[in-house]
Amino acid sequence: MPTNLTAEAAAAYQRYLEARTVEDKIKALEEFIALAPKHKGTEKLLKQVKKTLTKLKLSVEKRKALSKRTTGTHPAFIIQKEGDAQISLIGVPASGKTTLFNVLTGSKIQIGKKSIFPSVGIFRFSGIYFQLIDFPSIASPNPSSILHGKKIMGLIRNSDLVSIIIDLTQDIQWQLDTLIGALRNSKIIVDRPLPPIKFEKRRKGGLKILGADYIGYSEEDIADILRSLNVSNGLLEIYGPATIEDLTLALDDSTVFKPAIIVFTKSDLVESVILPEDLCTKIPCISFSAKKPESIKTFGNLLKNKLGLIRVWTRKRDIIKERALVLKEGATVRDAAEKIHTDFVKKFRYAIIERKNSKIPKMRVGLNFKLEDDDILSIFIKE
Repeated sequence: MPTNLTAEAAAAYQRYLEARTVEDKIKALEEFIALAPKHKGTEKLLKQVKKTLTKLKLSVEKRKALSKRTTGTHPAFIIQKEGDAQISLIGVPASGKTTLFNVLTGSKIQIGKKSIFPSVGIFRFSGIYFQLIDFPSIASPNPSSILHGKKIMGLIRNSDLVSIIIDLTQDIQWQLDTLIGALRNSKIIVDRPLPPIKFEKRRKGGLKILGADYIGYSEEDIADILRSLNVSNGLLEIYGPATIEDLTLALDDSTVFKPAIIVFTKSDLVESVILPEDLCTKIPCISFSAKKPESIKTFGNLLKNKLGLIRVWTRKRDIIKERALVLKEGATVRDAAEKIHTDFVKKFRYAIIERKNSKIPKMRVGLNFKLEDDDILSIFIKE
């Protein structure tokens, strides 16, 4: 970026880089164009900014046109992803789900009042912005018998994680069967990991099967199963222990596997609880109490760990940003630079990493350096 920009123009551009919604990006770029000096030194930058602004505005128009074509869809069911991850909250009636939502997002939704539409809020946790969706209560494992059931399940399919709210004062097994059943009947799997199976469809060439031993069947037996599912051509690779059910699920393109957690509410109202066997080995479980502030930290850490997220704090001129860059575990300096701006990769010189409890408190690194949670990152680019 040219160094002869006014402070106001530079601030507007920084707001664009930090904006999380398309609308905020558009507003910031329009302010930048209005504030930026018009001369030869900024000509190339302004041209690029105007091109970016046009693309953003076209994306908004496209989204509006799509919404208009979604006949009969209530606006409450058109939820754009915001923040760093989107979390679905589901529970049976009176499970404590909305109380949890209010505590985490600062909302004031009336408790006990039946809602037929989802509520959306942001849970800010240690530099991470989780977008929470509080869905209407689910009282049946059959989505077709749930009001707006298809729309609810469609939004859950699009979310990053499902938080299953279980009231310890109600029948636990019934709640689990109802909620996990409704998800499974919508082809959303939360109680088992993604099968170690890959399948590549092909137009011809028959079936090629690798790793049949992992599933305990012969290649011919598996080929017969595939043909019974009207699959005649393709490459099937099984790279870990699996079952026939795993195979069936993996071959169904409409089935999705979602990470999930179980949150137990109202633990202060029961003396003892007997949980279904192996429940918390399949899905991580925690207790949550609105009366205990530490519950918020426990919930946030579980979301962060289950989604495999790390926080990287960016430093600029001795100031560390309050909002972290949120990346997946295993991310590199390149991933962080691309998330800030593509120019940071093109003009990259080097980066400085400050890491707690490291033998070297400040490390000069390149684009392929692997980042860790709570790193402080400074990127230096060519002018």
